[in-house]
Amino acid sequence: MRALHFSLQALGLGAFWLCLASSVGAAEPAGEKFPDAKPPLGLLPTPEDALMDPRMARSWGTLPPRAFVATTVDVGFVYLRPRLSLGYGRPFTAWVGWDANPIATQNGLGAYTGLRLEIPHLDFRIGPRYFASFSHTYLPAQTSYSRLDLESTSGNPSRTLTYEAELDLNFDLGPGKVLLRGSASYVSGVPDGYNAFEETLHIIVDPPLVWRARLAYSFTFGARKQHGIGAAVDLLDVPKRDDSRTIRVGPILRLALSRRVDVRGSFIFAVVSPDRIGLAGGDFTELGIRYRWASE
Repeated sequence: MRALHFSLQALGLGAFWLCLASSVGAAEPAGEKFPDAKPPLGLLPTPEDALMDPRMARSWGTLPPRAFVATTVDVGFVYLRPRLSLGYGRPFTAWVGWDANPIATQNGLGAYTGLRLEIPHLDFRIGPRYFASFSHTYLPAQTSYSRLDLESTSGNPSRTLTYEAELDLNFDLGPGKVLLRGSASYVSGVPDGYNAFEETLHIIVDPPLVWRARLAYSFTFGARKQHGIGAAVDLLDVPKRDDSRTIRVGPILRLALSRRVDVRGSFIFAVVSPDRIGLAGGDFTELGIRYRWASE
């Protein structure tokens, strides 16, 4: 496990720097293809474009809608989530298309693919996610689980296929932003009489359904309100498990280093849960760097 831990970190950092190096070598010229668009930035950013990388075209939100290819690479402790997006519209701004991403963590390997619609203040996706766990097994049905139950290796390693629809909404309120998230998940692949740990939702599921809702508020700051820090509350429910409601709370963080690069963190701890599985029951899916790139 220690070797896997360091291998994932090395792989994640390597992918991040490879993407970064390739993007520096190929800026996004806009003038020839879209003569009405604003020209690329000079070597040094102007005050109004303080967040944009030097020499980068202002293409994401200002060029006309078009077909594009985009990538988002999340590298953190310890996970690697590169995502490929094929769509039409303005990348990361207003578009519709298809997402696909492999998932690599210390706990296992997986993949997701699905349709996505993103417009200002709304982000909707729907699709299946497969995950093969290295260490978590199918769990005999019971009302509550401990950390020892979760880490038991007496059963078969779990393999789950989760069909999920998720909707994110955000809007300005006072000195910050309100963030709302709702999702419905249908978990399959679990043998009758067993439960499974859903590796993305971080909850033990009696299949098939899981509901999730999040309410968060983030105070924004910086010259362009580009940074945010706040708190989130999650509510999860597994209808087939009695008294299964789980409540999590904790801080969230986003620091925009440039138009391409963010530092992100979420540290959401379970405060109410039928299970006693420690930090495994929290939502720590973001603790690292996000890098984005899009074609013209």
